[in-house]
Amino acid sequence: MTSDVLIMGGGATGQLAAAYMGKRFPHLKVAVVEGPRKNRPIVGESLVEVSVDFMFELGLGAYLVENHYPKYGLTYYFKPNIDDPADRTYVVDEIPTAPLILSFQINRFTFDREVRDRNLENGVQLIDGSVMGVDINSRNGLHVVTVQGSGGERRMLSAHWLVDATGRNRVLAKQLQLQETVKEQKNVFWFRLMNFNPEILSRIQALKKQNRAYVPYFATHHFFGKGNWIWCIPMRSPENQPLISIGITYRKDVYPHGEVRTMEQFFECVAREHPVIVELVRSGTIVDTNYYGSYMWECRQRYSSDRWYIIGDAGDTVDPLYSVGLALSSLQIRQIAAIIQRELNGSDTKEFTKDLDTVLAAFQRSVTRDTTRLYECMGDAYECHLRVHLAVVKLFHLGLPLVMNDYLWDPLGVKLVNWFSSLDTLEADSKKIQELIREVAANPKNRTVENFIKVQSWASMNFPYYEHHREEDIAASLSKMAFDLARLRFSLLGKLGWRGLFSFNQQRALLKDVFRGLFLVPFYGTKLRESRLVRMLISSRGLRIAGKDSGSTAG
Repeated sequence: MTSDVLIMGGGATGQLAAAYMGKRFPHLKVAVVEGPRKNRPIVGESLVEVSVDFMFELGLGAYLVENHYPKYGLTYYFKPNIDDPADRTYVVDEIPTAPLILSFQINRFTFDREVRDRNLENGVQLIDGSVMGVDINSRNGLHVVTVQGSGGERRMLSAHWLVDATGRNRVLAKQLQLQETVKEQKNVFWFRLMNFNPEILSRIQALKKQNRAYVPYFATHHFFGKGNWIWCIPMRSPENQPLISIGITYRKDVYPHGEVRTMEQFFECVAREHPVIVELVRSGTIVDTNYYGSYMWECRQRYSSDRWYIIGDAGDTVDPLYSVGLALSSLQIRQIAAIIQRELNGSDTKEFTKDLDTVLAAFQRSVTRDTTRLYECMGDAYECHLRVHLAVVKLFHLGLPLVMNDYLWDPLGVKLVNWFSSLDTLEADSKKIQELIREVAANPKNRTVENFIKVQSWASMNFPYYEHHREEDIAASLSKMAFDLARLRFSLLGKLGWRGLFSFNQQRALLKDVFRGLFLVPFYGTKLRESRLVRMLISSRGLRIAGKDSGSTAG
């Protein structure tokens, strides 16, 4: 059997890829190889704005509204006295108003089934079997996949474009030896709960502003502790009954309380830091439990001009802290569709494919590696809240505007992003300000609750960022991010006293932030991809600008 697009893996990422390819290219034959449909562990119930934008493009908007809970942002709980279980004082940061861009808490079991059923209705061919082997470009330029059915029978499948969405099986990464070792490993244990009392979550002394905009329960809740964080995600059962997903993610080398892979271990370990969560769990009934051990890995290459692509966990895993797993998968699906579109237009895709692989690695690894380093200070409420603040600033000022305006799968847009935001630049900037935060946090006087970023003020991590970003707003958004970073760095240097006067590396970094902000001012109100000055700057760096057909990759 021959397909135009063959997707290996029938989980959420694979089925969403098939749905998008089928909708974007109705004239192409799309097929999915899915293994045995067993109740495999599923994590990723919290969507973010980027994911929902993708779901709406697939026509899933009404389904999400009617069948899943709305999500009111990410709420963070920082406990200043983490060593005292009896102390229930938390600095709580939550969005001050309902977000203008929709997001949802989803039941992944029902959601995944819905996407699969729609694919069947829309003509996507679903092939029951397990992938036994892959031959790249082995038959007249086609990829050949050997699949074994449940009865042991084997068949050969051919395809022009091959997408690996096999998750933890990592078919192509293993076969092509693209795996890269990640030293800092994490474990995750999670479960779903029913017949519980949701009011227990509010039985804390929350230091925050009063919220009259929405019910705070319907957010993704994050409780930080030593080398770990715990999520609480409300969701609905297929019978419209309340459920909640609760899980703990911990970095093995810095978590002090031992292994967590059973409910007994969960109760014992979590009670040492967050008794309120233990109380919540004991009020309900456990539906199921799941565990992943040492689940972090990276992939040396995700896209190839030989027309094979690795997406989702089949390539690089992400930490679930900021709920970006499905968001990154949706980004990759759009990128692959852009490559296919250019090839269908008769254009060369080699350089474009490499650019997309570069920008994806930068975004994915900068977020994941920054989060991995965060585990080292999660038990320190002051240091942790500042570093989370910085990560959210970048996600909403840099990531959201670029994705919402198709920059990460546009030939010129992706060159601009790679120019300004290389992985080395993002990581170096992040580590520099983290060093400053660590130095400030070392002084007990700076760690008092009144010295936290004022929760839900104009400087709060969530307040200014829930707005619709037009393309002409991008320069102002990035400029504001640079100026905000400069102001924060200046404030932190002031807390160092006289030592701040001699922190020349940090002063240079501050001036760099200011320069970046000023550099973008002339571009306010400008669509960067249409700017002659931007094109001149790109050309001056010896980068070739794609032809007019590049516009066909957007949307």
